[in-house]
Amino acid sequence: MRRQLYALGLIFAVVTILLGGGREATAQSGTPVVVSGQVLDFQQGFLFFTSGDGFRVSPHVSIVDYDTKNPTTQTIRPRAYARATFDAQGTIVRIELATHELPAEAAYASVKPFAVAASTPVPNPDLVGTPPPASSRSGRGVPAFHEAPNGRPVVVTFTVQVPPSTPFLDAVYISTDVSGWDARSMRMDRIDALHYRVVRNINSGTIFHYKYTRGTALSSERRQNGLEGDPRLLAVPNLDVENREDIVYHWGDESANGQTINPLAVPTPFNPIPFPGLPPGPRPTSTPPH
Repeated sequence: MRRQLYALGLIFAVVTILLGGGREATAQSGTPVVVSGQVLDFQQGFLFFTSGDGFRVSPHVSIVDYDTKNPTTQTIRPRAYARATFDAQGTIVRIELATHELPAEAAYASVKPFAVAASTPVPNPDLVGTPPPASSRSGRGVPAFHEAPNGRPVVVTFTVQVPPSTPFLDAVYISTDVSGWDARSMRMDRIDALHYRVVRNINSGTIFHYKYTRGTALSSERRQNGLEGDPRLLAVPNLDVENREDIVYHWGDESANGQTINPLAVPTPFNPIPFPGLPPGPRPTSTPPH
């Protein structure tokens, strides 16, 4: 009888140790990771930080005010500040919003493995002398995918930095070969003075060329040397999110001094040639007052 009780006691002790260790391991592995940063965008169930990386957001995410910790009427918008809490699977389950910069919470490397869209180290290889591969539409081959496309919708984010000469009131568009190079195929949203963005759902396996414009063929983008280059190429892979970050160095309607040409400009004594590049002819002169 004593032996049976002793054996039961040992079994109970072992089970208690194992269960206690299991709970500790679960608690340790389930410890949430918290990170703060500035918001780039919130689209299609993904939160994008200004690092260029996107993270999956739980459909039941809790959104509160950072300072009060109470529910808030604030919306997740570009340039807002956020403190994001991740669960063990790398999904954001809590977002605390603020209008002021937040202190660093954790090393970014701790959440980097959860990212579904990473910033491009070299944003524009096609603008620095390396031409992009061509699609089947140009008859020069098709870019190779790492795996066969499954046709599933992918959240594709286009973000472009425009030159300082861009008129503040002008809109920026994406023109594609699919649209027959319609100069206003996709209108972009302004993020700040020099950045625009648009988000589209595009099926994986889709391949098309594109370039940026300000709404006309004349105003399409130019290379860093001022010349027209090959269009950019997008080949959508099997990902949840694809992030494209581009830079426009010049517009096609820029004048020699780097300023965009105003089509409504008229000759004046201070600007006798508002349309550079026209055939030579007599320049207008001011008429002295009588």
